[in-house]
Amino acid sequence: MKKMTSKKSRLLGNFSLTDGSQVFGELRLKGRNTLLQLRHEGTNRPPEVQQLIHGQLHDLSKITCLQCVCSDWGHSWRKDEGVYHHADVFPHFVTVGSQHLQPEQPSIKAVHFTINDLSSIFYDVDAFGHAGDSKSLIEAVVKSKKVDRTIQVGDMPQIVYFTGKREIIAVDTEIGRISVNHCPGYTMGGPNGVSIKNKMMVSVTPAMPVTFKDCIERTMTVVRFLALLAGRKQGIKSVYLDIAGETDQPREPLQLSWSFAPRGYKKKDKIVEAPHSRDIPLDAVRRPEEFTTVLKNWVVRDSTWRLARTRYDACLLKGNLYDTDRLIAAANMFDLLPKEAVPIPLEMPVELVEAHAQCRAIFKKLRGIERDSVMNALGRMNKPSLTKKVLHRADIVRSRLGSKYSELALITKTAIQCRNHFVHGGSDNFNYAAVAPLTSFLTDALEFTFAASDLIEAGWNAGSWSSKHHAGGHNFTRFRMEYDENLAALKAALDNNN
Repeated sequence: MKKMTSKKSRLLGNFSLTDGSQVFGELRLKGRNTLLQLRHEGTNRPPEVQQLIHGQLHDLSKITCLQCVCSDWGHSWRKDEGVYHHADVFPHFVTVGSQHLQPEQPSIKAVHFTINDLSSIFYDVDAFGHAGDSKSLIEAVVKSKKVDRTIQVGDMPQIVYFTGKREIIAVDTEIGRISVNHCPGYTMGGPNGVSIKNKMMVSVTPAMPVTFKDCIERTMTVVRFLALLAGRKQGIKSVYLDIAGETDQPREPLQLSWSFAPRGYKKKDKIVEAPHSRDIPLDAVRRPEEFTTVLKNWVVRDSTWRLARTRYDACLLKGNLYDTDRLIAAANMFDLLPKEAVPIPLEMPVELVEAHAQCRAIFKKLRGIERDSVMNALGRMNKPSLTKKVLHRADIVRSRLGSKYSELALITKTAIQCRNHFVHGGSDNFNYAAVAPLTSFLTDALEFTFAASDLIEAGWNAGSWSSKHHAGGHNFTRFRMEYDENLAALKAALDNNN
């Protein structure tokens, strides 16, 4: 991968319309406020702006604006200069580089990006360091400079280093080779000092070039997995695309500006704590085999789990903010799971099958809301309920994490009762007010059960992780640390309610 250049925020050049004409444009890359302003001189109204716009800057860089949303052409008049037309365009994606992007063509060889918590997820602490015995090494280092002057060595030499091992891990998966790499930059040194600053990048390299849409989908699959490991929502930054060419000569990657890229957290945000490296469920540096197994298996079933995992990702975005909507969303994730992830439907007795068929035939002839309600209930008759789905997933967690979580079924069942209270209305058999103060704990239980069971089935050694000491910088470890106290409070609330 060639060196990546920095991205400018204000770009000027000419852009092509559908009739082949060129108009002047000013493009400002400002995330969700990105804007392309087009100017067309002349009295004739320009053609309608399309979703795909190509342009060229004054420095000959090629611009591609994708999924454009355009206002109608307006016109203005200036004395002695005549009429000109103008339009504002919002592109969802913009690429900048040495060539245009054709989004429908399978031309993208790889995508490279970074996210918020890469250094915690991939805690490669030994890649950079300081030589403790610098004094014994400095003479050899100085001689290696080979300059035509004498370099004097003092009493307190300091040597910092990068081991040179750029690749942290690489895993061949169903969506391509997923790798994480160090990309250090350094200064040559001088009277102001010397430094090595590192940036970690994730790369996804499909087996064959893919279209732009496919590239974004594969990127989001990896980001969701890394967010699960980090225990909080991840923001995507610094995205680059490798484009296939007619020759094997390396070409500078296209810089991708993603207007609605997923947002992570900033350091000033108090909504959620940053993860500590020892809280991360998987360790790609010290346990690469386990990481490789889990990632490969997790990716294999993402196509059928994607909708449910996307809802989990949305829950992570709320951090430490809990409300009724989050609890409902956390419960509904389990209803979005594929059939192989939930209990097998029970086979009904013959007489019940016959009664079921007769009832469907009777109500199918009717009309009205009540009829639809009965038909929906009949359709779910031999299918596992939401409660059974959650308890099935909770049993997977309990079986791997031992007696500490023996009451996980009680907790998640209560959480579903809370969800039903808000979705279907109150029940005489359940007093929500008694457990309302524990809403955050019940929500965490659902989210923990969903994510932990997902990782366990992919090959995560949950028992080994649970046996270690942890900090509180992860949603898994916070749930674990507060579990006993909250469980006692929940039991007391349920006992007082009876």
